[in-house]
Formats: sequence, structure tokens, C-alpha cells
Amino acid sequence: MNETEKNRHFAYRGFTLIEILVVLLLMSLIAGISAVYFAGTLPKAIHRASAREIVSTIKYARSLATSTNERQVVTFDLDAGKYGVKGRAGKTIPDEMILVVYGSDMNADPIQKGQYSVYYDSTGTNNWDRINLIQGDRIIRIKADPILAAVIADDEQDKRHD
Repeated sequence: MNETEKNRHFAYRGFTLIEILVVLLLMSLIAGISAVYFAGTLPKAIHRASAREIVSTIKYARSLATSTNERQVVTFDLDAGKYGVKGRAGKTIPDEMILVVYGSDMNADPIQKGQYSVYYDSTGTNNWDRINLIQGDRIIRIKADPILAAVIADDEQDKRHD
């Protein structure tokens, strides 16, 4: 095999324009389907992460109260969408979420506006029953727990708050 025959053999290697277009079409089809499939996962993840942050803040306040033997207060500013342990750095609730706090009094109305304070004393007792974190039709309920301070009770979809 001489040099020109080798070059002719290599000249026919490669992909045709049709093959490249078919591959690009399949790649764009797969990307489009996966984008539609995963479009709802980010808001759900942000919703769950916000609930976990609230729970960790409440647990931190309770452990701080029992370790320092002083009352600790977690303040929820429902109008501004902020919360945090008094005297510490605060956190922000994402704009598309609504926070509803239920006090420990059975006959009390849910608090949706203004400020509400959850307190823990040195024995770990508190003054709240549950917190609903609402995003669209999704509700995550955070309930007071005598042992763990707070726990995410359930993550319900297609239910509205009371």
C-alpha cells in the first residue's frame, strides 16, 4: 500500500452532516425532557432546606438555654420574613414562602403577621405548638417536641393552611 492509497483511506473517515444532526437532535431532546422532569426539584429542595434551618435554629436556642441556664428567645418577624435567636445573627425566609405560627394555647388563632417569639427556658419548656412553612400548595409542618425541641412532622402536598 503506497502513500496515496493510505491518504484516500483516511479521507473517508468521519461523520456525515446527517449523522451529526441526528446526534444533536437526540441530545437536545434528552436535555429538554430532563429539564421538564427536574424543573420542580429546586423549589422543593429550597422549601425543605428552609424548614431544616428553622428546626436547627429552634434546637440551637433550646440547647443554648439548657447549657447557659438562661432563657433564650427565637423571634419570628412574619412581615419581614426573618427569624433568629435574640442577640445572634438572623436568617431570612425566601420571599415565596409563608410562615404561620401556632401558639401552645389550643384556642389561639394562627399568627401570620407581626412578630412572634418562641422561648426556651433552662428546663427546655416552650410556648409554641407548631409552625407551618407554606410554599404554593406545599406545606411543611414543624412541631414542638419535648425531647428534640422541634421536628419536621410532615411534608404534605396539595393541602392549604388552616
